[in-house]
Amino acid sequence: MIFRAARTGLLMCSVSLLVAGCGIPKNQYDAALADAERSKAHAKDLETQNQAQQKTRADLEARIKELEGKTTDEETRAQLEELKKQKAAAEARAKLFDDLVNKLKKMTDTGKIAIAVRHGQIVLLLENDVLFDVGKTELKPEGVQAITDLAAALKTVQGRRFMVEGHTDTFPIATKEFPSNWELSTARGVAVTKLLVAKGVPANELGASGHAEFDPVAPNGTNEGRQANRRIEIALQPNVEELIALPDFKSVAREPKPAATTPPATKPPPPAKPPAPPGKPGKPGKPGKPGKPHPPKVG
Repeated sequence: MIFRAARTGLLMCSVSLLVAGCGIPKNQYDAALADAERSKAHAKDLETQNQAQQKTRADLEARIKELEGKTTDEETRAQLEELKKQKAAAEARAKLFDDLVNKLKKMTDTGKIAIAVRHGQIVLLLENDVLFDVGKTELKPEGVQAITDLAAALKTVQGRRFMVEGHTDTFPIATKEFPSNWELSTARGVAVTKLLVAKGVPANELGASGHAEFDPVAPNGTNEGRQANRRIEIALQPNVEELIALPDFKSVAREPKPAATTPPATKPPPPAKPPAPPGKPGKPGKPGKPGKPHPPKVG
């Protein structure tokens, strides 16, 4: 351990003497060292993501093998088919990821762009400091070149849509043109989208949006974190077949409401006859004359 530490110290001293002897300014040396560290960290991130994708495919393969011996009912067979689709989609994403890494290797090696997987999507990240001046939406010459190089790679990706998303740090802005970071981030996303179209990426494969400061990739408490959060992301939109299938919810038939029971039809009673109208009153008779009384008969 002591020998290794001493060797490391001698190496650092040798590098310092070499830099001083060659007349390289310290700020350039520090910048080159920072780029090397960034490239090293990015390579490590790519390896981590590659391992994660390999694990996903291995897990799907194990699940498929487990179900292949149980294809005795319709539900299990449906699950098996769905897992096979997911495995094919995972393999397609892994191939696309590797292709983009190879096509953009020059840009990733120079730190102009980074490739990651965020929210389940392959994302290309470009720092705003390379593309824009503070509070501006006009692309700098260096930014125009970066987007031009990126467009050359995106044109070769077939059957994909890209969402160009602007992001900011938490530093507020309040100008007539940009009342908040929402307007600034969206305008930057639109500016990059228009340049991609001008460089040959089909307009119907692009969209633009802005997220302001509300989707950070690093804490905003440090200069490095804020710099990382000021960025443009280009997210590859997943195809329909790559989405995890929703469970097949069986529709539950509603029980029919019982029909209203009606009593059997009966012959209605005949309507009541109306009462007869009262007759005309007769003329009162003349009173008779009283007769003579008859004597009782004696038998």
